[in-house]
Amino acid sequence: MADFEWQSGWPELDELVAALRRAGEPAVADLLVDAVRAGATGSEVLGSLGVVLRDHHALRARLGDADRQAWDAVMAAVRRAYPGSRLGDWLAWLTRRTRLARS
Repeated sequence: MADFEWQSGWPELDELVAALRRAGEPAVADLLVDAVRAGATGSEVLGSLGVVLRDHHALRARLGDADRQAWDAVMAAVRRAYPGSRLGDWLAWLTRRTRLARS
């Protein structure tokens, strides 16, 4: 899908989708687009976006400053919708850190 075909009406999400395509990650960008298109409610959309961004959190480091800000803005909306997700993020971080320390 070409960038010009995608306009969600959410500037940060649009910027993030374009940034992921520029970074050579069109499959992840398509997952974000699919999350928006498949969601019947705002909660479903935000939940799906959160899953995609959490599953591919390592990509954030490869993005430029403005693109990381767009990533953070989308994640902030997810966390506002699902406040308990912050605990899940922390537990996932702790698990990764523990695994790295053992290696």
